[in-house]
Amino acid sequence: MDNRINLFRERSSMQKMWQIWQYFDVRMIIVGTVGSMFTLAFVIHLLLFSSPTFNWFQSSETLPPAAAQMVPLPKGR
Repeated sequence: MDNRINLFRERSSMQKMWQIWQYFDVRMIIVGTVGSMFTLAFVIHLLLFSSPTFNWFQSSETLPPAAAQMVPLPKGR
């Protein structure tokens, strides 16, 4: 009998979970999430451009061509 009472209490607390959206506006949460993701991507790109290793605009002349890095495959059977 006690298990049934505990299950009922858990269900009633889960059924009230929708009330959190009365405190927060869904549209503002979505806009805030998209905005923070864009800001994070922008900051990551700025950090990559500021390092000489990962700046793909200015360091393309100093990198060896991809063909020079290739190793021939071993002969087949």
